[in-house]
Order: sequence, then structure tokens, then C-alpha cells
Amino acid sequence: MTKYDLSGKTAIVTGASAGLGEQFSIALAEAGANVTLAARRMELLQSIANKISAKYDIGAMPLKTDVTQEKDIINMVDKTVEKFGTVDILVNNAGIYIVKPLIEQTLKDWQKVMDVNLTSAFLASREAAKVMIPKKDGCIINVASTFGVTATEFTEISYYVSKAGIIMMTKALAVELGKHNIRVNGINPGFFPTDMSIEAIKSDDLRTRIIEPRTALPMLAEKEWIRGAVCFLASEDAKYITGHTLAVDGGWLAF
Repeated sequence: MTKYDLSGKTAIVTGASAGLGEQFSIALAEAGANVTLAARRMELLQSIANKISAKYDIGAMPLKTDVTQEKDIINMVDKTVEKFGTVDILVNNAGIYIVKPLIEQTLKDWQKVMDVNLTSAFLASREAAKVMIPKKDGCIINVASTFGVTATEFTEISYYVSKAGIIMMTKALAVELGKHNIRVNGINPGFFPTDMSIEAIKSDDLRTRIIEPRTALPMLAEKEWIRGAVCFLASEDAKYITGHTLAVDGGWLAF
């Protein structure tokens, strides 16, 4: 992977206790950024923070955060500024899905997914922008999904809609915040082996019927392969890129 230099920068990663959030945190720390790791599972956060702070010469702050709570998100940004002095990079990664057919989805199911996947990104972006606008610099990276662009047989209507919303939010924020030199981009991951997707990947039926036929490359993803995308979008190499959502999907969206 190309090594990007983010020395002296400070990043926040939501949903950092496992999966892609863990990979984003490791990648940013490896590139030299201080990292606030935000999620609900404090023991996991602490373990990841300890590992990356021991391996890389950066500060890593685990912070128990429920992204469905506005006060927690405000606290997340405030504590980061208190600890590291600023916020340069925000990675809105927190996400869940609920697999149910449409007629079985409850309003509570719908609202839960929207709160975690979409509303949390709005709130975190709002609070981070309050720090970034005065200094005329910053980078927001929203983690969407290939499922924000295309549907499959997976019955996850609220997940699809929330991720499509993330893609549109990326464009809207890029336009609004661009005049402040704040770049807003997204990542559309395909099927990576995370806690959320591993059962689908392990299922012979789902893998061979849905996942593999839509993957152009001759292999499924390794979890580390997402790291370069977040570092690139956070780096000076992406200085003139905003409003774009980068697919890291093995060719899924090429079909």
C-alpha cells in the first residue's frame, strides 16, 4: 500500500471498535495521524487504541460513544479538540443493517438504521465543521456502500436507503463546505470480511449466487485492502477531489 503522510493531523473514526472502522483507524495511525476511536464497546476500543499507539508514534484515544445520541457526538468532537487541539479528518463509518422483508420491517427497525447510518453522519459532520470552518481546512469521509447504488436479493431496504442518503449527503456537504476548503468524499466498500458481512461471505449459497458473480476480480476482499482508500482521500494527493464516492468493491459496480 502507498504510504501517505498525515503526520500532525487528528482524525475521528466512528464505529471504530471492529470491522472497517478498526482498519480505518490503523491506516490513519500508520500514516501518522492522531486518532479518536469512537464506538460503544469500550473494551474493544481500548484494545485497538493500545495496539496502534504502541506500534505507531501517535496518540490514540478510545471514547465510548453512542452515535444515535446527539450529546455523545458533541462530546466526541469536544473531547478530541480537548485532547489533540483540533479535528482535521472525520470518518463517518458507524453502521448497522437489519435483514427483514419489507412487510416485516417495523418503524423502529427503519428508524434505528437511519439513526446509526445516516443521522449520526449528519450530526458528526455538523460538529466537525464547527471546528474546520474557522481554520479553513478539513476532510470528511463518509462510508457508504455499493448497496447505496444497487440493490440485490438481500432484504435490507433501510440499509440501502441509508447508504444512498450518505452518498447524496457527501455531494451536498461538498458543495456547502467547499468554500471553506473542506473536502467531503465517500467510500463505497464492497463485501469485506467484517462482523456485519462475514455470515453472508461464509454462506456457500449467498457467496456463489450473489457475491462472486458480481465481483469482477478473481478473489474476495481482504480486510486490509480498504486502508489505502481512506488515507488517499485524507491526504494532499486528494487535495482537488471533493463530492466523490470511491468504490472499493472488486468491480461490483462495473456490472
